[in-house]
Amino acid sequence: MTGTGGRARYLWLGGLVAICLGLLALAAWQLVVLERQMRIAATENMIWVFGQTQIEALNLALALSDEAAPQQIQTRFDILVSRLTLLEDGPQRRFLENAGVSETLARWRSGLLALDPAQGADPAALRAHVTALVAALRTKASLVMSHEWQSQATRLDSLRHLHLLALMSVLGAAVAGLGLVAILIDRERRLMSGQLDHLRAEKLASDLERERETSENHRRFADLIAHQFRTPLAVIDSAMHRLTRRSGGPVPPELISEKAAVSREAVARLVKLTDTALMMSRLERDAVLPSLRAHDLNDLVSSVIDDLTATAWDRDPARIRQSVQTEPTVALCDPMLTAEILSNLLRNALLYSPPDCRVDVSVFQSRDCIVCRIEDRGRGMSPEEIECAFDRFYRGSGHETLPGSGLGLTLARHLARMQRGEVTLMQRDGGGLTVALYLPREASA
Repeated sequence: MTGTGGRARYLWLGGLVAICLGLLALAAWQLVVLERQMRIAATENMIWVFGQTQIEALNLALALSDEAAPQQIQTRFDILVSRLTLLEDGPQRRFLENAGVSETLARWRSGLLALDPAQGADPAALRAHVTALVAALRTKASLVMSHEWQSQATRLDSLRHLHLLALMSVLGAAVAGLGLVAILIDRERRLMSGQLDHLRAEKLASDLERERETSENHRRFADLIAHQFRTPLAVIDSAMHRLTRRSGGPVPPELISEKAAVSREAVARLVKLTDTALMMSRLERDAVLPSLRAHDLNDLVSSVIDDLTATAWDRDPARIRQSVQTEPTVALCDPMLTAEILSNLLRNALLYSPPDCRVDVSVFQSRDCIVCRIEDRGRGMSPEEIECAFDRFYRGSGHETLPGSGLGLTLARHLARMQRGEVTLMQRDGGGLTVALYLPREASA
């Protein structure tokens, strides 16, 4: 959204809000006026008030003609006076003034008060005055009724006008509100579209970065495999040449045995390298799913040491010293993946230890997990090297010429975490490294 476009949109938004609020305020004001008009109308029901006055005048006239008791006559007199007084007060007075009968009724009231029975007035004069008052009220009643109807018609027109204005104000506010909602929906849609575009751009950048890292890893892996394959193949080729180019009689059995051992070591190295490459490929394709069961980690360690003794004789696995474990060390793990982890860690310990130094292995249980600790007595690593030791293809300083893919620790940690475990590396007191494998304890153990 450009700066000019954004300001115009905000001006539209502000204008619609102002229109909406203004129309709502106008509608509220019209409703207040309407309510006031209705309240006034309720208090100015002049036909009823005037009719009550007529009734009281007739009641007094009837009491006088029947020569009722003085007390009853006085009561009727007072009620009639109060009705006439009511007509001279408040909205009734304004109505009668507009109708032109206010002064006439005031005179009739004054004349009536002058004939108060309580003051000893002449009953005959009072009867004549009341009779004339009844006739006058009958005459004025039609005028009051006509004026009342005219006032009601005018009031109804005013109320209809106010009602229409309030209705139009509400409808206008509703239209303005709809416009405001449309603008907000459009703005929200634009924001969501922008966010989606931003997320797509981030995902595309992430995919490109991951693709670049994958390509770089593949390139480095191909270079490493090519280099690591060349060395054992060259060893095998040299051994074969040595056996086939020998002249002067049959090849001694000792030489055949020596070259066969060398070739087997090279083949074992190739097999291990191939297994590592295949495992990494399966992990990248998420093709490895651990099958977690209860297994004694101490037994798994013993089994891996036996396998190394049979296949990794070049590293003298006899140097491995496994501590005696009497208590159960049952872990929840996948035996094949755990054996792969232990094989990598033990091979590394044998590779980076001096040929005459032993490698100590111990298995024990902590409060939450089963731990396998492997300690070598090699040159060790600096803290900075330990930080990078689990990166792919990382080789420690001075270890570049040793056989290995630089994937062993990476693979070990990855497989451990797949089993909700961990692999850590730290410096060993007295030199060398200590690597620990943590696996969760079996729940019933």
